[in-house]
Amino acid sequence: MAEFKYQKIINSTIDGIHSGAISGKLLSVRQYAKQHQLGISTVTLAYQELERQGWITAEPKRGYFVCPKQTTQQAPDYGNKINRVRAGQELATAVQFSFNDPNILPLSCTAPGSVLDHEKLLNKLHRQVLKRRPYKLLMQDPIEGITALRKEICRHLFKTGQTFSPDQLLITNGRHEGLLIALTAVKARHQAIAIETPISFYFQSILKQLDIEVIEVPIQVDYQQELYLLTQAYDEIGFNTYMINPNFGDPTGRVLSDENKMQLLHWAEQRGVSIIEYDRGELYFDSTRPSTLASLAQLGHRSLQLISIGDFCDTVSPSMGLGYLVCLNTLDECLLTKQIVAEEPNLALQHMLTDMMHSDDYSKLTNKLRAQLRIQYTQTYAILEPLSHLGVYMSQPQGGPCIWLKLPAPCSSIILWQRVIDAKLSIAPGTMFSFNQEYTEFFRITFALPWEMGMESGLKQLVNIVTDYIHSSRA
Repeated sequence: MAEFKYQKIINSTIDGIHSGAISGKLLSVRQYAKQHQLGISTVTLAYQELERQGWITAEPKRGYFVCPKQTTQQAPDYGNKINRVRAGQELATAVQFSFNDPNILPLSCTAPGSVLDHEKLLNKLHRQVLKRRPYKLLMQDPIEGITALRKEICRHLFKTGQTFSPDQLLITNGRHEGLLIALTAVKARHQAIAIETPISFYFQSILKQLDIEVIEVPIQVDYQQELYLLTQAYDEIGFNTYMINPNFGDPTGRVLSDENKMQLLHWAEQRGVSIIEYDRGELYFDSTRPSTLASLAQLGHRSLQLISIGDFCDTVSPSMGLGYLVCLNTLDECLLTKQIVAEEPNLALQHMLTDMMHSDDYSKLTNKLRAQLRIQYTQTYAILEPLSHLGVYMSQPQGGPCIWLKLPAPCSSIILWQRVIDAKLSIAPGTMFSFNQEYTEFFRITFALPWEMGMESGLKQLVNIVTDYIHSSRA
């Protein structure tokens, strides 16, 4: 209980500093303890940790004060140039290889499902499922996935304000298979596809393998300008499918408002454009989960074709090869595609996840995960914060697994990557999130890895490398 209270003090103080509600001098330890009916030792430990993270500073005989920080930086300009390119095989392959090098700390690789160790629970569920002899039922397994799991997913989504029928869901072998099914179902594999950039690397890696023609529409601070660019691309080039990550857009961390999402749905329905959505809303930090495009499309967009991709590798385990599609006006096409090109999802995993969701273990698990991700984000941001004084932009995501940084001119993340990899660290250069080698001044790092001593020391080492690089580039 003391640990919970200690962390609650830290989280509420950081939130207050971010929002501007807390500034200047803090309450003394005794005042805070008395006002909140807490132990002095608990408050002292929390203040010491806040000081260690760089949020506050102690002044002898005066008390604790909020450290001066830069005001919230404006979101960067990603440009307004629409790029039309072939999604070929020119990605920084070396970054991919660094993921699996045991001698390199992969700050470029997001793995939120590994942040907490769920092995004990998964082993327990697996043993329980095997007792029921699931393989005996294999021939009875419907192509869309077992009914019980689809019902439990709908029940879970309903708790976050999303109403779907099990008949709209299709169980898949994870998000990669889900995207292949979606692309095939909307007949997008042999025509140009529009996509927001910077792009989710998950989207990009699949499209590169398929050698699909891509129209890049850069993210805009003003969403009306983004819709204008989307319209321009539609009128001048033409496309029938738009791919987007509206919640915690990887890598930028952007979340579209419900109003912007509704505008996009209306835009797509007017033009007969199908939408493929990748939703990572389960990784939100706060109490209100962002709406999916699929849930909003239920409110009157009856003719819109939309497929929303969800999976459990982010929340349960990176090795959990199970996901689902929410199919609006596309279920028959997705079912046919799945029957022809995909293998049946593992039946034991389906039963395990059904049991996990039915017992509410999944809700408890995701609550713990989001709380830990938020802690690790604040710790990471505090370590990186000195870079803001050197002109480095840092995104402030409301959830998700990563932070997007922009180097000051004339720095390049490609050059920085080489310096970082020489130090046995790995970052993701911005060019990895564009088919046209854009965003060279950006790079992405993750806080969604198991938080061990190596993470903290690696991040501090990264700060030193970036600092030295910026100074040398200005010399």
